[in-house]
Amino acid sequence: MTAVDPLYAQWLMADAKWQVTTDAALDARWGSTAQTTERVTTLATKGDAIVEGARQIAFLGGGGPLAIEEHELAGAWRQYLGQVVTLTIDRLGYEAGLDVFVIGAADNMATGTSTLTVIRRL
Repeated sequence: MTAVDPLYAQWLMADAKWQVTTDAALDARWGSTAQTTERVTTLATKGDAIVEGARQIAFLGGGGPLAIEEHELAGAWRQYLGQVVTLTIDRLGYEAGLDVFVIGAADNMATGTSTLTVIRRL
């Protein structure tokens, strides 16, 4: 029986594959105190993971003031924790759609709604 390389076997058994995305300017500014995010997704390719990492860095590292807001929305939103999503709501400047970073989601399966806590750029 042929032995399997231990590193390859570990890679095959891993719960997820990892892609680390960094930004040199943000690393220089914040160092080890920089915010990090981690999520397991259904992204199929490394290229998709690189694009998503760049999108999150562009949102969070783009400068300018940020605001934390809560919204009561239909559906379940917990799976979007740690992601940048585009919300379109008929008020509060969201009419054309705004990119927000999801930092909290309390899904209420009894009512079919979720209280979503987001960070948005002002």
